[in-house]
Order: sequence, then structure tokens, then C-alpha cells
Amino acid sequence: MKKIRAWLKLLSVKNIGLVKSIRLVETLGEPDSFLGNMERLEQVDFLSQQEKIDLSSEISYPEWDKIEILINKFDIKFISILDDLYPPLLKTIFHPPPFLFYRGNLRKDDFRRTISIVGTRKPSNYGKLQSKKIASNLARSGFTIISGLAYGVDTLAHQAALESGGRTIAILATGCEQIYPPQNKILSEKILKNGAIITEYLPGVKVERWHFPTRNRIISGLSLGTLVIEGSKKSGALLTAKFATDQNRDIFALPGDITRPQAEGPNYLIKIGGNIISSANDIKDFYNIISDENEQMTFFPELSKEEDKIYQILLQNKPEIDFDNLLIKASISIGELSSNLLILELKNLIKRLPGNKISPLF
Repeated sequence: MKKIRAWLKLLSVKNIGLVKSIRLVETLGEPDSFLGNMERLEQVDFLSQQEKIDLSSEISYPEWDKIEILINKFDIKFISILDDLYPPLLKTIFHPPPFLFYRGNLRKDDFRRTISIVGTRKPSNYGKLQSKKIASNLARSGFTIISGLAYGVDTLAHQAALESGGRTIAILATGCEQIYPPQNKILSEKILKNGAIITEYLPGVKVERWHFPTRNRIISGLSLGTLVIEGSKKSGALLTAKFATDQNRDIFALPGDITRPQAEGPNYLIKIGGNIISSANDIKDFYNIISDENEQMTFFPELSKEEDKIYQILLQNKPEIDFDNLLIKASISIGELSSNLLILELKNLIKRLPGNKISPLF
């Protein structure tokens, strides 16, 4: 509670803002270690004297008591951008959320092989069938299915992942003690048993229309790629795809009947360069995962701390990075880097390219 309260206090300080707050914690650590401590704040050269005075003074956060009650009542958990469990891919987006609230169970491995599946709230029978088939196949292949718990394609993707024994994560546009739409309450309870519900919004925050676009940037930001199954060109699914493009993520689209309004969005994405797919195997082939409809659940291979560090750097520099730049970013010796790259190659996670370049496979 002390940690959560300190973050809320930090973000409530006048003229500090999100960008400066994240820069502050990257410099000084968690907010509870420097708020109210002028001696530590004096070490920072990008704050004005008035800002240091404001940060060192007694700060209260309105409605903290209500937030604390909701956290306890609904067993809400909290991770900040400094925590090891914070999704590595999400850190790389423009203006990443400084913290996340969640319910359920999160594991670091949940974020190693992720795909978001989004689409219309009113899918055709074709869209319903493909949503189920593709999500089920990808979940059996070890992908964590990311979506927004909305009606239609989102709901079908979550359900298919759960029915396949896979993992799924729902991203909300409200506080995570609330379920929107409320008709998905039973589905949300199933997700909590084999996944998580995540939000950047504080407990108690109600649904607002403008929350959904900002929520969509998290759906795409958590994912290696985003698959759009039906939706108009002005739909939330297409906005998620736009975020994915801006975040240097992969775009997949299921083609549809050109006479159907639901097919307008994915067909447009294909026209402008999105990856056309006809089954989950196309996505698995894209990420060099063996395609087999009858395969057993496969998981992302276990990585050592050093291997994981290098792999995250590769993901953040997709599609490729040369050896020398990777060496600088990893801050290790040539021998250590070469050894770890060999192990990652044997685990089928990277490939070597001409010009001494390396690319992550997924």
C-alpha cells in the first residue's frame, strides 16, 4: 500500500507529469524512496527548485481511503514500471503506463509469446468460427491471447484460449474491480483462474468512452503482433492495429467478403501491407513455430537472466540489430555475448542475418 500510495502522490504533484515521473523513478527508484526527501531530490538536475520543494512537502492523494478499500476487497495487485514482472514489451511503447493494477495470476512467461486478437463486437458466423479456431490453435501453441473483454471477437478469443487450456489476459478501460461489459462477469472469473485482468486505471474508475483508445495501445503494446478479425475502418480494432504499427509490432489480418462491412477493416490492412492469414498456422510460420493442428501445448523455453536480457534487447530493436550495437546495449564481453547468442540460436529464438546482424524469431 505504501508503494501504491507513493506513486499516486507523485503523479498528483503539480507540473511533474507522466514523462518526468518516469524519468524520476528511473533515476531515484520507487517514489516512496524519495518523496519528502529533499536530500535525494537535490541529486536531480532536471527538476526546478520549486518542483523539488513540492516533491519534498507533505502530499496527500484524494480518495485514497476508497482506493485502499477496493484494493483489499477485490485482491487487486500492483506492479510499477520498475518491477521485474512489468511486461518488457510494454516498456518500449510511447508513454508506457507507469504502473498497472491487476487481478488474477501473472507470470513473467505470460509475456514471452503474446498475440492480441481483436475485432468487431458483431462478427459474422465466419468471423465467429475463425476467432475460435485461430485463438484456440495459438493458445495450444503457447501464445498468451491478449484482448479487451469486449463483446464479439474479444469474448470469443478469450473463451477459446481458456477452453484450450491456454493463457489469456484481458485489458480493461476501467478499474479492474469492474467488469465491462457486465455480461462478461462469468467469463472474467474464468480468466482470473488461468490468466489475469489488467488495467492502468485506478480502482473505482468508471467506464468512459475516451478510455478505450488509450486501453487499446496497451493491448497492442503487450503483444508481438495484433490480429484483426473483422471490423470497419473506423473501429477500435483498426485503432489497435494503428497503435501496433506505431509500436513496431506485427500486423495480421483475416481477409473477408468484400461485400460485408465487417471485412472492410482487415481487407484495408492487407491492402496497406498487413500480413494476410488464413489460419493460425500462418502466424506460427511467421514466428518460426512448427505448425501442427494436433500438437500438445508448447511453451516458451526457459531463459537465464543474461539470455533474457539479450532477447529483450533484440525484441526492442526489431527487426534486426548488428552485433556491435547489441554488444554496447548488453554491456557484456564479446565472449559472453557470443555464448548467449549461440544458446538462443539453439533454442530457436533468434536467427543470424548477413552483415553480422541478429533478429529475434518471435
